[in-house]
Amino acid sequence: MKILAINGSHRGKKGCTQLLLDKLGEGVHAAGADFETVILAEKRINSCLACDFCGKPETMGHCVYEEQDDVKAIFDQMRAADLVIYASPVYVFGLTGRMKTFLDRFNSTGTGEGLCLTQSGLIFHPVDKRVTGKPLVILTLCANLEQETVKNTLSYFTTFARYVDAPVVGTLVRKMSMLLEQKGSPLVQEVLAAYVEAGKELALQGRIRPDTERKANQPLLKIPFLDFLMKFRAFRRRAVEQANRDRLREGKNEELR
Repeated sequence: MKILAINGSHRGKKGCTQLLLDKLGEGVHAAGADFETVILAEKRINSCLACDFCGKPETMGHCVYEEQDDVKAIFDQMRAADLVIYASPVYVFGLTGRMKTFLDRFNSTGTGEGLCLTQSGLIFHPVDKRVTGKPLVILTLCANLEQETVKNTLSYFTTFARYVDAPVVGTLVRKMSMLLEQKGSPLVQEVLAAYVEAGKELALQGRIRPDTERKANQPLLKIPFLDFLMKFRAFRRRAVEQANRDRLREGKNEELR
């Protein structure tokens, strides 16, 4: 089993996205499989020009930038992988511009003219499924605790998967990601351990078990019935007020130090 992760974070190795990918990789390696991460922040990726060079009969499937940036090499890594993890933090309610610029280049992986019907029954054009059709894991994270924040990113990759017939074998959503910095927190340790377990399951079973997903996606705030309480505006108002008080208190403590 070869698993390839695509890190779309603007922070590259320094962000929480890479922290979570490292934990997945730890589990993959423990299970005896291969794990590799492509950090898009370290790559040269030109924007698609919509020039149709890749759609002409004599240059079908080849990009005008093919020898000028790193995208072709990444596509080759994807062809060699058995499973791909798409990891992107949320920026302005969607995946990062860096990740989207990379995904736009999938336009050059068309394999022929005309239309076809996908396994899910959607009308599309032929694509190189050795690149786009691998089983995939969606990993997204944000600082907010609202499910609405990650909705667009999850919807994007779900739709993408249906059009290219790529089975979604795991969905990892890490809200309030800044709390991952609290390494001494038992909840944080439980979440990180779930990521390690998820990596093992991907290597051995090709998918993440629902129970492991629940542990990995659990809130980092130990508030009983949090999902239920979030339905009420009064609770949200209190949460905002408390968060602002905590931030003010932390600022004053910092001044004292």
